[in-house]
Amino acid sequence: MSRKRTLPDVYRSRKRVCATPANHSSQEALNTNGVDWNDGESSNHIDNSIVPNDTSCALAYLKNLFPVEKFEGRLPPIILQHQLYAIVSNRTLVDQQLMELRNCGKIKLFKLGSEASEFCVLYADDYKSHVRKFIQNMSLNQAVIEKFLTSVVDQCQDISLSKHKLMTELKFKDEEVTQLVKACVLTVRDVGSWWMAFPGAGIFMKSFIRGRKAVLMMIRKCKYKEIIREELKSRKLPRIARLGMEYHIHDLIGADLVECVPTTSGMLLRLQE
Repeated sequence: MSRKRTLPDVYRSRKRVCATPANHSSQEALNTNGVDWNDGESSNHIDNSIVPNDTSCALAYLKNLFPVEKFEGRLPPIILQHQLYAIVSNRTLVDQQLMELRNCGKIKLFKLGSEASEFCVLYADDYKSHVRKFIQNMSLNQAVIEKFLTSVVDQCQDISLSKHKLMTELKFKDEEVTQLVKACVLTVRDVGSWWMAFPGAGIFMKSFIRGRKAVLMMIRKCKYKEIIREELKSRKLPRIARLGMEYHIHDLIGADLVECVPTTSGMLLRLQE
C-alpha cells in the first residue's frame, strides 16, 4: 500500500499578502541567496547579526523602488515606515526589527507629517552622504556639520533632541545649533527641542502627497472603487507624481487606505472609506 509522504514544514511554500515583488531583482532583495528568511528552522545555525531579517530585506526592496534620478540627486532613497507593513504582515516584528537596525546604526528614523505615527526611514550612510552633498555650496561651517554627523548621527539614535542633550551633553553652542537648522538637519519641534531632519524633506512630501492623491483618485473612479493590482500598476501617473506607482501602492496598503482581496484574477485593491 502506498502512503502519501508528508513534507517537512521547511519545504512548504509560504505566502505574503500583497507582497509579491514586481520583478526578479526585487525578488532577490526579499530572498537573498535563496534563503527563506521567514523560516526560523533554516536559519538556526546562522549568526543573526550578519544575515538580513525580513525587515532589512523589505527595506532593500523599497530602497530600490525609490526613483532617485527623478529628483536629480536632491533626495536620498526614502522609505515610509508603514510601507514595510505592506510587505511584512507582522507589524510588531517590523517595529522590533527596525529598532534593532536603528540601535546598531544602520538606519535613521525621521518624523514626517502631522500624524504621531508617521515616520520615514533612511539608511545612515545615504543620509550622511546626502547631507555632505547638500551643504557643499552653502556658507556653513562644515566642521559643525561633521561634528553633528559623528557625535549625533553615529552615536545618538533619538528621533528628537532636547536643548539639554544638544548643548550640555553633546556640547553644541547656540550658533552651532543655528547652523544645523540652516543645514536642514534639525527642525524646531517646540521651545527647547528639535526634530532630526534631512534636507529636501519638503520636496519629498510635496511629491508624495500629490502622488497619493492621484492614485486614490484613480481607484475612486473605478467601479465599486476597486481595481486589480496589476491593472493599477500599468496606469500612468501625472508628471507631478514622481515616486512611481509601485511606491504608492505599498504606501496605500501599508497605511490601510486600501483593502487587499485575493481573487482568481489577482490581488484586488478596494478603497477603504
